[in-house]
Amino acid sequence: MAKETLDHLTQGTPHPASGQPKLGLPILPDAETDISPMAPVTEPFINKEEVARRLGKTLRTVDNWMQRGLLPYYTIGRSVEFKWSDVESHLSQTCRICRS
Repeated sequence: MAKETLDHLTQGTPHPASGQPKLGLPILPDAETDISPMAPVTEPFINKEEVARRLGKTLRTVDNWMQRGLLPYYTIGRSVEFKWSDVESHLSQTCRICRS
């Protein structure tokens, strides 16, 4: 449909060709102009090796920090996974920066 044929539905004026009053029905967008919000992007899990690499520590240090409760982690089956945003926020809340 051309734009001028849809105006009578949205502006409340009669259609120029038929003279019919506004129908009061909303115009639904088609698939190309869908304006629905995008689904939130979920952060992927990372493994223990990746956490150790990002922190510049050894796997043994990551294991020790997990046991001491310094790193938040998820146990999925028999594997351990992390979310980097959780690790960063937890470390920023529980660790302090020493200035020498």
